[in-house]
Amino acid sequence: MKIILMGLLVFAFQAHAEMQLRHGFHISGSLDNSSADVSGKHQDFAAFIGTNPEAITEENATVDGKISSAFSFGYNLRYVPEVGFGCEFGVYLSRINIPKQDAALIHDDGTAFRANTLTGPVNVVVDSPSSYIGVVNLYAGGLYNFVKIADNYTPYIGAGYARVIGNWHNSYYRGTPGDDPRYGTEGKTKVDGHYISVKAGINLSEHYNLEVEYARYNLHADSFRSFNINGADAEFSKTSLNFVYSF
Repeated sequence: MKIILMGLLVFAFQAHAEMQLRHGFHISGSLDNSSADVSGKHQDFAAFIGTNPEAITEENATVDGKISSAFSFGYNLRYVPEVGFGCEFGVYLSRINIPKQDAALIHDDGTAFRANTLTGPVNVVVDSPSSYIGVVNLYAGGLYNFVKIADNYTPYIGAGYARVIGNWHNSYYRGTPGDDPRYGTEGKTKVDGHYISVKAGINLSEHYNLEVEYARYNLHADSFRSFNINGADAEFSKTSLNFVYSF
């Protein structure tokens, strides 16, 4: 038993000695346009009708929106071996852009909200102004380095979790589109939540890393446009290309 314990201690010491601590800059840009579901209590939900009358009085509704781009920049810290498991931490500033768009309001079950008009019921479409989400991401994750495929190329995979805190800008939520000149042009609301991500990358040299990351976001806004002050929840995913410079 003593021999086994001594062997484990020696192995742990060697593994620790082979670990490398690297820190540097992280730059990320989205590769695709994303679709976001923004759900919450709509102020005028009782005025709409749908194909599911039993759900007319429910509080939840969803806006099917688009995200045009996302960009982030920040500090990255990695503690990794030449081969095997390691970890990484990051503090990133991110901006997520939402373009001007016509967004449909739908029930949780996917059926459209419909408003009564003189010519009959019509689907409710919100003229959604452009806005952006500015947040700080506090990231922690794991990495696994594979054996080098060439002198300076080390492939790796990773996964992690990030706490997201910030503001949704140009998110003035009172008023009606077209009637209130301030609608969608001023104000901000607090945003918090998280994302979970997986990634695959390659270490190109001692200092340069290039990786593709897929992240799934779940955010909560304190208030939002045509939604009640109870707030809104946003769910979306994005694929990004990351560049990490370490030193």
